[in-house]
Amino acid sequence: MTFKDIPEFIADKIESGKPYIAVRELSSRLLLEICKIRKKPIIGKVAGTLQELALQLIQKDFLNPGIMTEQERLFIVRDAIRKTGIPHWKSPSYVEIVDNRIRELKEHNIETETLRKCAEKVNGNLSKKLKLTAKILDNYNSLIGKYKKYDIFSLFESAKRKKPEYSEIILFFLPQILPLEVDFLNSINTPITVITFKDNGSFFSKLSKENLKLVQNWEIIEVEPADIAKNFSFKPEGKIDKVKLTEIAYTTESEGIKIVVSFVKKLLYEGVPPEKIAIAGRNLEGKELLFYEAFREGKIPFFSQYKGIPVSLHPAVKKFLSSVKNDEEKTIKDWCKALKESAEKENIEEEFVKELEILNREIAALTESNIIENNKINGKEFLELLKIIMKNRTFLISEEEPFGVFAGTPENVPSALPTHILFFDFSSGTYPRSFPFDPDFSYQEREEINRILNLNNPILEALPGREKLIMYEFQTFYNILATDPQEMIFTYHIDKGSSTFLSILKTYTNLKKESRKFVSAKAKGLLSIYKDKTNAHTPIEWGIVRWKEKIEGAKEMNFIFDSNFIGKYLPKNLSVTDVISYFDCPTELFFTKIVGYKKTTTVEALEGQIYHEFIRRYFSEGGNPKELFEKVFKEFTQSVDEERIFLHKPFIKYNILKFIADWQPKSKVYKQEIDVEVKIDDITLSGRIDWVEKKDKHIEVIDFKRGNVSTDEYDPGKKKSFQIILYGLSLAREKDVVKAVKNWKYKQINFAFISIPKFNKKSEEKNWLKYFEGKRIRKEIMSSITWVVTGYRMIEKGFFAPLGINPYKPSPKNKEKLFSFRESNMCPYTHTLTQKQLNIYREKVQKMFKRINKKLWG
Repeated sequence: MTFKDIPEFIADKIESGKPYIAVRELSSRLLLEICKIRKKPIIGKVAGTLQELALQLIQKDFLNPGIMTEQERLFIVRDAIRKTGIPHWKSPSYVEIVDNRIRELKEHNIETETLRKCAEKVNGNLSKKLKLTAKILDNYNSLIGKYKKYDIFSLFESAKRKKPEYSEIILFFLPQILPLEVDFLNSINTPITVITFKDNGSFFSKLSKENLKLVQNWEIIEVEPADIAKNFSFKPEGKIDKVKLTEIAYTTESEGIKIVVSFVKKLLYEGVPPEKIAIAGRNLEGKELLFYEAFREGKIPFFSQYKGIPVSLHPAVKKFLSSVKNDEEKTIKDWCKALKESAEKENIEEEFVKELEILNREIAALTESNIIENNKINGKEFLELLKIIMKNRTFLISEEEPFGVFAGTPENVPSALPTHILFFDFSSGTYPRSFPFDPDFSYQEREEINRILNLNNPILEALPGREKLIMYEFQTFYNILATDPQEMIFTYHIDKGSSTFLSILKTYTNLKKESRKFVSAKAKGLLSIYKDKTNAHTPIEWGIVRWKEKIEGAKEMNFIFDSNFIGKYLPKNLSVTDVISYFDCPTELFFTKIVGYKKTTTVEALEGQIYHEFIRRYFSEGGNPKELFEKVFKEFTQSVDEERIFLHKPFIKYNILKFIADWQPKSKVYKQEIDVEVKIDDITLSGRIDWVEKKDKHIEVIDFKRGNVSTDEYDPGKKKSFQIILYGLSLAREKDVVKAVKNWKYKQINFAFISIPKFNKKSEEKNWLKYFEGKRIRKEIMSSITWVVTGYRMIEKGFFAPLGINPYKPSPKNKEKLFSFRESNMCPYTHTLTQKQLNIYREKVQKMFKRINKKLWG
């Protein structure tokens, strides 16, 4: 049997009898494929997870038996740790670590007595750890016994030896069968069939063989794996041409998601059905909203393994959390009640309110049974506990498409039946980086425990060691390869590196690498100095060496360069945009303006250029807008090798044509693309204004943006407003912008940011327009000018630290707190500055700002 025969095989089984199709996750697309073949839905209790099967069996004896949520179980674990006398019981992260350990022990049927016997055979320190773990497990079992609901472990125990009403149970490609599940299935006296991939003798199919040693009288159906899986070895037999393999790196999480969506669009344009595309990743949980929004914006059907968006991401929750005061005290029950009451005041979804109601009932039940203490806690403690309270708590995504693009864990990819798979930061680089960490048991200690327990089958390891964890990862990946994929796309964070799987696949497949060039040929020599690959000879090369030394802790030199040195290399025609980009990443400006290299044009920047050029020519030349768009697009992309811009073309076209249909100039007196000079004392900066309108003595300066401008980032006085403010002041009846402000020559100037992609005439004032009048923002204007001058002086003096500077908006409350430092996602240099160095740098910047502010405004 081949992989492609499976749905039809199971469909025939359903027609001939009454089997139960057991899958690891209910979102398995296998079930949907069977629906297509049978031309009728799988309904009722024919398919689902093993947990659901166990639940069906105990429902015969109990009406609606309660199953614990993640929150309830974690609070019981927390109380078990507290009763054991461990001081870390208040730490949510420690609670999760211990919960993971309890899971491992319970899933492998390891009792407390077994742990105590093991403790007698090991050294003193490890013996104490095992006895403490046994005590925690005893306390957990005792608390569970008093509570009215089942945890996932007692669920299987209670369902043992009950006879289901099925002719047989079919397990589909489970990479791992837990001993707890095996015991349950062996006890119910029903024929079991397991479909697995055929063992070809490779290391990667070893785990499946070990899994199947546990079963009793099960029918094993082996499926022939694809050629690429047969060849998946450290010593491959030869090249595999049929699988298309692509590798691409990203610098930020949001960029990575955009890349994934772009590849999905490309596949859809090529005619691949959405249900044949899967996105697999270890850390997709918590990122559902990002994927959901990106797919919805691209009008792509989406089918997530995770059935909702995390409650903690809801605006109503965020609003409540921002109002929580550290010194305010309430019980956990009252805190959760206050959260619900706060959310109800907002205009929110009914499903979300119901989710908070369920949460409140759970917390109340846990309080009444003394599993959660009744004493008051402050706001800071409550925010810490939210990590447990909100664990796996979601509200529904109503637009979910059953036949949309699948997104979920790698384990569930085989049952999604995809032909095209995109891995999103699958392994975060080389092993064992992604392995679970347990501070109480080292990997060596875990392996010693397994040896003493005489668990010679790796599947039975109670506390899995490094080798088993590696084996699980590779077995999962082997199962993915065995499903005969036509194309695999690996995306990974540029700082973390590509995965082990990809490095192995490269040896015997044809890899297409989409390079993300960081430097031009001109800058390669300087970067080799930066990477210590070659020695410095020229003054600028020695400057880079000194810069690195300073970042690494040298005390005796200026931060990077002295003013005289910078003066030799700094261009005389800096723009306002250059100075603002300095705040985003000073290091980036150093390489672009002083070293003199250019990064490859990003899709987002190219899209913005197309928008601007189209607007300029449409309002000056007129003509057919569709024809003009095609002309402009061709001009800007004829020498571009970035494939994604062509995938975005339909959306860029839709946005810009919608924009000009909805938006028209308010006045006939307008100018566009105006080159200006901004003079501040002895500094002259260049710039270009997108659009200027004149009406009734007022001048309106407009800047078109490709993103959402309704955020507070575009507020007057914030960094993104510096540019438009200075451009507007350059039009005042005064050459020097400082004099223009002092003489109130700017009162008739107003400013507006307008979003092109999101523009909607009906919601213009509310959502996609940021508008402010010059006469109302005097303090913000003064602060903006001061910051631009400060940025320019810092460039002159050689301050190029590898971190961003975030100027604050003027506020009576923040007179002393002028700015903050932040790790910059816009450049690939991570800083190694000590806190002491950061404080010195902060003090220098603060003094410079205050000195310049006093000089400019008195």
